Amino acid sequence: MNKKLILLAISAMGTFASCTKEDVTPTPTPTPTTPVSSGAATPTYATGDGAIVALMTRTTTTTPFGSTDFDLGTGVAVFGNLSTGTYSDAGKITLNGTELAKQTNNSYLYTPGATNPTGIDLSGNITWVVTTPSFTYNAGGSVGRGMPIADKMAGTYTSVSSSTDFTLAVDGSISNADSVYFQINGSKKSLLKRMAGTVKSVTFTAAEMGTLGAVTGGSVTICPWNHELKTLGGKSIHVINELALSRVVEIK
Repeated sequence: MNKKLILLAISAMGTFASCTKEDVTPTPTPTPTTPVSSGAATPTYATGDGAIVALMTRTTTTTPFGSTDFDLGTGVAVFGNLSTGTYSDAGKITLNGTELAKQTNNSYLYTPGATNPTGIDLSGNITWVVTTPSFTYNAGGSVGRGMPIADKMAGTYTSVSSSTDFTLAVDGSISNADSVYFQINGSKKSLLKRMAGTVKSVTFTAAEMGTLGAVTGGSVTICPWNHELKTLGGKSIHVINELALSRVVEIK
């Protein structure tokens, strides 16, 4: 099945890249035009009638006084022709009671703002309510997959050298994930490797790191995600839950 990736940048929500999801070997993404400081590579599909994506980004900030984590929840939904990107109006869509905003191309997303800086709470069950096609879907507990679970990103580094090998890893374990994306974003290029759902670390070679391009506001991201294909409202809908562990770093 031909599939693509969407780079969901929390600030921009719309940088696109291509990849083949069947590959279990590392696969690089095309070069982005600008750095994506908090993007998360998220799978979408060329077949089916729609896709709903719940994404929780956990950003780690390291200071002289220690590290702090900031969780931000958002959602994306599209219905229609997934292959061509021709989407249809789905009416009102909510994720855990929060309404997603319809965009000019009929895609739906929620962008956190000043009144709700942490976005949608995705720490428990995940409930989607869609008008057209009409359905309610609850994920978590005994129904559906719910969010992947992962420990913190390993290390306390704030900069990465582009001239040596670099290992991106999590402490502890990863569970409830089908695959894990390991991603580094520079000023010239974004590197992406897809691994099995329990893999905790990936090493980028010095040759790969040398293509990134120096940048102060680069990022490293580890994204465990799971997927189910469900019949909802009489339609074939891809249900995706993703956790993005992210850190802003300087790439030297």
